[in-house]
Amino acid sequence: MRRVKLSPWKSRFYITAGFICVGLGLIGIPTPLLPTTPFLLLAAFCFARGSQRWHDWLVEHHIFGSYILAFREKRGLTRGQKLNIALGSSLTLMITGYFAPLLIGKVLAGFIWLTGMIALYFYRSAPTPAKSQTETDIRPASAPSDLP
Repeated sequence: MRRVKLSPWKSRFYITAGFICVGLGLIGIPTPLLPTTPFLLLAAFCFARGSQRWHDWLVEHHIFGSYILAFREKRGLTRGQKLNIALGSSLTLMITGYFAPLLIGKVLAGFIWLTGMIALYFYRSAPTPAKSQTETDIRPASAPSDLP
């Protein structure tokens, strides 16, 4: 794939937009109403246009890279990612419900939590890796019948 050379201003614009999107994606990890993956995908797009080095950093990042690769490979979320999302959302919405001054705020926090957990439950999970074949599962080859 041939890379088109951008002007320095366009390159800086894409890199800046990429970092803004990474920041919003980072904020979206513990925040239930702010999505993470769309911002990280947009950041990957911006970095791919602005700087190959920053794009590689984002895709290979130990936290952010898993979101992008799961989307790219159409795998879904892993159980660990679902657990992190559920725990972070639950904690955030419990704090929100506790400090909400009106009953409607508490009810709304509970409703958001319930719908979020239902959506997370029905969201496709990444397939679990196949179990490796152990030595006890390997059957010996049958012996030739012409031997005594």
